[in-house]
Amino acid sequence: MRFLWHFSLLITGLFYSPELWAQRSEIWREKSGTWLLNVGVGPTRYLGDLNEQTNLGHLRLGAAINVAGAYRYSPQLTLRAEAQLYYIRGTQKDTHLSFNNLSFHSLNPDIWAGVQWDFWRADDRNHVIIPYVLAGVGLTYMTPKATYKGVSVSLAPLHTEAVAYSRLPLILRYGIGVPIVSTERLKWHLEGIYTHVFSDYLDDVSTVYPDRTGMEPLAAALSDRRLELGQTPNVAGNQRGNSNRRDGYFILSARLIFVIITPSQQNYRRSFHR
Repeated sequence: MRFLWHFSLLITGLFYSPELWAQRSEIWREKSGTWLLNVGVGPTRYLGDLNEQTNLGHLRLGAAINVAGAYRYSPQLTLRAEAQLYYIRGTQKDTHLSFNNLSFHSLNPDIWAGVQWDFWRADDRNHVIIPYVLAGVGLTYMTPKATYKGVSVSLAPLHTEAVAYSRLPLILRYGIGVPIVSTERLKWHLEGIYTHVFSDYLDDVSTVYPDRTGMEPLAAALSDRRLELGQTPNVAGNQRGNSNRRDGYFILSARLIFVIITPSQQNYRRSFHR
């Protein structure tokens, strides 16, 4: 029956296309009760102890891919849940702390749920483009690694600051989005989102250099990497990171949104099959 329905619409459109497309546009217009599926991809930028926010010449970009489901609860409010895989990296090279020689890279998953609030109602005919803000909470799993002698080594199990930190912290996500292109059922959006991580160990760096005398050789080597530059190691207690600021990451995401079903389309199909 679904095939016949689509086929009849196609045949009718050959003769009554203006009226048909106007009707279809109204059927697929986002209203309360609409379900949407969207996927996104874009660059990431980590912000933490191994990066300088103002050093735009060395952005240390990564990448992210995500998929989300959304439900329009009201003309301005949409509920949204999302799963994401993101790659971030940072290094003290080319910074004012380059002599400490610390670096990391990480491929992490995260999940979150929250709300999206449009500046105007979705059916507002006076605004062709309707920007929105979004916010939500979730979890991420941290997997910081460093390249040592050509091998990627997981840092968290080594306790490079003599601290066994949690690798599953809460996250707070917030940002802004704007529609770019919109067709009947497909939309392209651009979003800028910052994720605040409730941990200062996203990069495995937070407080001070520990006493390395009782550490395993690999842990000691990755705790203080000045020796690789031929420099004297730091004294235990010297500053290694800044624990007053939590880590985070920014994502600029291009998103493809697909309208799965709307109340009007659902009612139309019911009346069609009666």
